[in-house]
Amino acid sequence: MPTQLELSAEPRDVFGKHVKRLRREGIIPANIYGHGASRAIQAPARALDRLLASGGRTSVIAIAFDGRSETALVKGVQRDPRSGQIVHIDFQAVSMDQEVTSAVPVRFVGESEAVTRLDGVMTHPRTELHVTARAANLPDAVEVDVSVLTELHGAIHVSDLPASSTYRILDPAEEVLAIVLPPKREVEEVPEEAAAPEAEAGEAAEAEAPRAESAEGEGTAQPEA
Repeated sequence: MPTQLELSAEPRDVFGKHVKRLRREGIIPANIYGHGASRAIQAPARALDRLLASGGRTSVIAIAFDGRSETALVKGVQRDPRSGQIVHIDFQAVSMDQEVTSAVPVRFVGESEAVTRLDGVMTHPRTELHVTARAANLPDAVEVDVSVLTELHGAIHVSDLPASSTYRILDPAEEVLAIVLPPKREVEEVPEEAAAPEAEAGEAAEAEAPRAESAEGEGTAQPEA
């Protein structure tokens, strides 16, 4: 079972434009929805930053407040567009036996011979997968072993992942999770020996051009009357 994250919060009685005062004090307003009426809570900004950095964006969280605890998932994070700081969070209450759907990060493991032996370039088009599972079984991440990629242009699709008995991946089977592309080749410089004759030929052509124009001019000149 994945490790359950914890958050200590407090009931909130400040609403509307007055929440600006909370934010100035380093407190972030939040709401828990589901399983009854919405619960308004608040928590320190630093605690929420640590929670999200520890995987709280996709994990089940035990929120302790008002002498009780609720399990929930993060459903929305609002940030200030200029500073990037959190200004509000929405949680969705869930029971541990409830089936939930969440975006789960992809964790790439192993070493690809196509990269180490053939100098290929590994790219990861997808870094998250959408999975359905009981809240108690929601994985912290879905592991993808890239050691199976031994040749250039090799790819791992959603359909290549082993089936799990505790969760189901909802993304299309043909979605690419990892692919090894050929190495980028630098443009080869023209050797000096080959460049020299070309330069000389160009100089000779430029030298001939004025003489040809002069000869043409002499041939067309008319004698004075």
